[in-house]
Amino acid sequence: MLRPQFTTFIGVDLGGGKGKNTAVARLELTADAGGASVVEVRDYGTGKEAPWYDDRLLAYLREHTQALIAIDAPLTLPSCVRCQLPACPGTDVCDVPSISWFRDRENGARVAGKKPKYTPYTQRASEVLLHEERGILPRETLGQGMGPLTARAAYLVKALASTHPLNESLIEVYPKATLTQLFEARMAGRYKRSGDSPQTRLDILNALSDLKFAPGAWREHGLANDHKFDAVICAYTAYLWSRGACVEPTDAVVRDDGWIYFPEKPTT
Repeated sequence: MLRPQFTTFIGVDLGGGKGKNTAVARLELTADAGGASVVEVRDYGTGKEAPWYDDRLLAYLREHTQALIAIDAPLTLPSCVRCQLPACPGTDVCDVPSISWFRDRENGARVAGKKPKYTPYTQRASEVLLHEERGILPRETLGQGMGPLTARAAYLVKALASTHPLNESLIEVYPKATLTQLFEARMAGRYKRSGDSPQTRLDILNALSDLKFAPGAWREHGLANDHKFDAVICAYTAYLWSRGACVEPTDAVVRDDGWIYFPEKPTT
């Protein structure tokens, strides 16, 4: 579905609320609507600016009321954590739709005393589908080390609700999923934490023919570190989403559980 109302796209590579790893990139639709241009890429190292703590980040995002925002962190909580039931009946009999989805997916494979295949209090359906059907392993919503990041993302969703409703002008993305869909998995796995990461990031940006860098937003800004690069890819994914180029959930239960948007694979 095309969403032509958006001309500004903001990507946020979200770090912990008390850390310095958050980066932000802003894209603007080009005049002929044939692509998008990076006009800004910023992290804590930009001039004398403070890190992107909540007050600064929210002020920036609220300033761009008409923008489509894409954040690479869980924007919904797992179903068991969201549950409003006064007592848990147990996942074997729970009739909450998302729990039923996990149970049907498991298809009787659970064995007493063995490691469970799914834990609906730490993961969401979208993460399972990305892994099992797309070969992309995302971070679990409440997996090891993810608690503080997920908590910050949940706070931001509520803080932005009046200006950027979830799945309307605020979406969840995952840079690795975007890159795996658009490029070889090998390239997507080497754009950070490898010896040739800077060159891989450059190769990726050069290959995105509909992504340009405006005067003053040099390509080197997006290559400086993987946080800035991820912010650019988040914003680019938002641009693709606005063009109807991202995979949409076909199951209402999966959609309501929280969807991670990523592009379709290019046709050859």
